[in-house]
This record gives sequence, C-alpha cells and structure tokens, in this order.
Amino acid sequence: MAKKEKKAKAPAEPALPENSAKVPVALRFNADLLAKIDDMAKKRGMSRNAIISYWCSRALEME
Repeated sequence: MAKKEKKAKAPAEPALPENSAKVPVALRFNADLLAKIDDMAKKRGMSRNAIISYWCSRALEME
C-alpha cells in the first residue's frame, strides 16, 4: 500500500517591524524578460528590486 505524500506547507511570511514601510512580495517573470530587466538595472546602476519598484511607482504616477 502506497503512503500518501504530505504537501509541503508554504513558509510563513517573515515578521516585519511595525514601522516598516516596505513589504516583501514574490513575482514570477519569464526568464527572457527577467534577463532584460537585469540588463537594464545593471546599465542604470540599480538593483533588480530598485528598478522594478521605480517602474511601478512611475506607472502609478501616470494613472
């Protein structure tokens, strides 16, 4: 008789300080798109996170 496999539980979100202004998120990108994002970030001397945050902020300002 085969044993049932247990599903792995998703890790709990890390506790954030009460005064933290930023919240961690997980995003999924196509590998080709992510490579282009990384190239652009490198050209601008920014991290991947910084350039994505910048682009999102700019897009929301234009709405």
